Amino acid sequence: MITRGRVTVALIVAALLTILIGAVVLAPRTSDQPLDPASAQGDGTRALAQVLGQRGVEVTIVRRVADLRTADVEDATIVLTRPQLLSTSSLTATMSAAERARRLVIVGADPTTVDTLRLPVVGIEPLDGTPDSTCNIDWLHGLHLSYADIGYRVRAPGTTCFGEGGEGAVAVLPAQGRAPETVLLGSRAALTNKTVTDDDNAAIALRTLGFTDRLVWFAPTLATADNPAAQGPKWPTWFHPAVWLAAVVVLVVMVWRGRRFGRLVVEPLQVVVPADETTRSRGQLYRKARDTGRAAAVLRLATRNRLARYLGLAPNGRPETLVAHTAQAAGTDPRHTADLLDGADPPDEASMTALAQDLQQLERQVRR
Repeated sequence: MITRGRVTVALIVAALLTILIGAVVLAPRTSDQPLDPASAQGDGTRALAQVLGQRGVEVTIVRRVADLRTADVEDATIVLTRPQLLSTSSLTATMSAAERARRLVIVGADPTTVDTLRLPVVGIEPLDGTPDSTCNIDWLHGLHLSYADIGYRVRAPGTTCFGEGGEGAVAVLPAQGRAPETVLLGSRAALTNKTVTDDDNAAIALRTLGFTDRLVWFAPTLATADNPAAQGPKWPTWFHPAVWLAAVVVLVVMVWRGRRFGRLVVEPLQVVVPADETTRSRGQLYRKARDTGRAAAVLRLATRNRLARYLGLAPNGRPETLVAHTAQAAGTDPRHTADLLDGADPPDEASMTALAQDLQQLERQVRR
């Protein structure tokens, strides 16, 4: 039989599950990965992706090489961020997929990426500061870059920008053979939410990534990384929310089905022990412990309860009333009766025995 309480608990459980599932499903799809177009944090690039979309550029975000292969990259621009997360085979597959694109932009390309893609780069140097504003690239001429991380030195006919001595934070490699025009961008500041508005960073980013009306943003994460040196987490992204959801469900079920503290349930004893044996055993324990005070208190309490019941008095009545009625019924001195029913504790076993005998004698006198 289904009770009203169980129906209420079931409805509460269903409501909690609905709320938790809705929170997971309807939560905004954001990311905390650096240079990620879905990240609104300072090192993310969500602002740039949104501005490109507002300017009519169709932005498609992919996370894996398999998705890049199936994406429509014909005459589009492909931008690859964090290439260090990809294995050599994935980098090679990226270059193969980019053969149908008009421009390939690689952000933060390291020596491994350059060697794997066989780019005409003869030198890579780390930079830390504001680069030289001189630029020989037409579509970046007159602009200022706020910060640079990497400087590239390339072979002709490639050109560099925002640097000096033939080295620049931006390197443009013209299309050769099946490879599209490739742009190496050595500045995260030109893309990230925190610094995209500094100097001319926004203009540089828009001109570099908005070259065509379609942009395929290849943004691998730690979860999709296949580089053995940059393995992602062992658990999928949905694992932790699922654990929390399961924990809440288990807690609700425990409260629902758990044992509640209520009235004591009377159960039959497995072994019936005679009362006289229990009494003797208890007395032996008191004797062994030499606790004459506790034993005397137990005897006096039992005597007072029996006398009150016999005399028709309340069990929790005033002690003076019980002493008066007992002394009158037994014909004894009230002071002696009060000392027997609620006097000092016996100091030794002999006094304890005498007290027990006197209490028995007092009860016999009352019942005569």
